[in-house]
Amino acid sequence: MKKLTLLIVASVGVIGLLGLYNMTNSSVANAATTANSKLSQTINAGALSTDIRNSSNAVVSNPTFAMGAVTLSTSAQTSTGTFGENDKRISVDNPGGANNGWTLTLNATTPGTGKWTDGGKNYKYNGTTTDGRLTVDPSTGTVTPVIGTATGITKGSSMAFSGSNPVTLMSASAGADAVWNGYITGVSLKQDIPAGQQAGTYTLPMTQTVTAI
Repeated sequence: MKKLTLLIVASVGVIGLLGLYNMTNSSVANAATTANSKLSQTINAGALSTDIRNSSNAVVSNPTFAMGAVTLSTSAQTSTGTFGENDKRISVDNPGGANNGWTLTLNATTPGTGKWTDGGKNYKYNGTTTDGRLTVDPSTGTVTPVIGTATGITKGSSMAFSGSNPVTLMSASAGADAVWNGYITGVSLKQDIPAGQQAGTYTLPMTQTVTAI
């Protein structure tokens, strides 16, 4: 009986060791060699903006657009110029900030009360052909998309400044690309200068504004 008992104990010990060995080997055999995960990236819409940029797409500081020089006259006369040139592009950037469209306008920095000035000398930009009036004609300009297409982009019509009202340079409808970057150049300017306006170098501060629809 003792031998049998010993044999049984010995047999159980062997079986236990074999079971433990098999369990260990099974765990190693079933260990994962790959693991899955997921990356997350959020891209938020940017802000609608406008600038005047050069051909390298750098913002131009304190840009000036010169009107054609004229000679002092005792009669009313006109001077012409261009708003938006290759190195001074009237740019709009819409990185998804205005999905229903936008409008780009131009106005005097002080709408309604601003004037062409040179020291104490001045004349109007929003008056009549007699006392001074500036006309802007975006229809003569060229719209150049950089990102997106020209679909839904419309140039403004010729308009003289009146009161404090701005002039529309270009606009985008809801059908335009939601992500768009581009510019307009070659907008015609015409200023009526009063008769007898004194000689000088006059300036008129202007501000362009882009607004989401």
